[in-house]
Amino acid sequence: MPETQDQTASDSPSRAPETSAERVNAAQAEWKQAAKNLNGLASAFGPLAKEDLYRDLKKLKSTLDKVAEKTHGLVPDGSAEALLKQLRGDLGQRRKNMQERLAADLQEACRESGLELKVLRREQPVEIRIPPFAVRIDRDKGQAQVLFARLVILECEAQAQAILRAREQALANLGHGFDGEVFFVACFKAWKAACAAGSSERVEISDYLAYLALQLQSKAFRLEPVQKNFKGYTRARFAFDLMQLRAGVGLRRDGWRMNLGVATGTTASKKNRAIFIEDEYGEGEFKLTIFFTKEASPGGDNHR
Repeated sequence: MPETQDQTASDSPSRAPETSAERVNAAQAEWKQAAKNLNGLASAFGPLAKEDLYRDLKKLKSTLDKVAEKTHGLVPDGSAEALLKQLRGDLGQRRKNMQERLAADLQEACRESGLELKVLRREQPVEIRIPPFAVRIDRDKGQAQVLFARLVILECEAQAQAILRAREQALANLGHGFDGEVFFVACFKAWKAACAAGSSERVEISDYLAYLALQLQSKAFRLEPVQKNFKGYTRARFAFDLMQLRAGVGLRRDGWRMNLGVATGTTASKKNRAIFIEDEYGEGEFKLTIFFTKEASPGGDNHR
């Protein structure tokens, strides 16, 4: 039985383009596929172009693995694989440097800057004290956290100079423009306002901070109390200001004494209620309430 035209066409090998238009069409199809692959490659590598990713070594490793899986075989020239290999090498070197050099580099950097350094915990995560802050170091992530009152202030790379820069930044953020006398008066006025709104003279700090934040607002906020003029006031800032107050004018002023009630039992473990009030060396305890008492001999007594 003779073959039909359709059978002959289907059995014969595909022919190369012959006309100019066919050749252009074939080239376009090839380029479109290549462009699609390159767009996919660029998209997959997108997370690796963000600087923040490189501050968390654990997350970086996970992202490298995901990118390698997504980009496998997308381009034949091996450029993606070469870049990933280089990034993995950088990651390995950073881990090695951190394990071998961080402790020594930190000690040397603190010595050169005239700063104290005390190791609080050697187990992971490592915790040290560079007064007035604690520094928690997670070697797996390659990250460090600067803390005060056991609250995170800043995060940075687990590298000696980066840690000292973060400490200086935290010091500038929390210590800027502090005036002990102004702060004491603001605390007293905030307590009076909180007492007027409630039924107890012992005000929980978690409720009190909102009243104190209002007392510490700028003239701009008082003239126009809108969000853009509002300056936030954190729990860590309150603890830091108390440390500065004690070290400066003290807790007595104009015949009044500021008192902080100790958190006991379950209240000490509830972070939304109690605050760890500490000194620059980390000595302190959890406090739950604030209240003021009238001194027997008012005026001029600024003892701490």
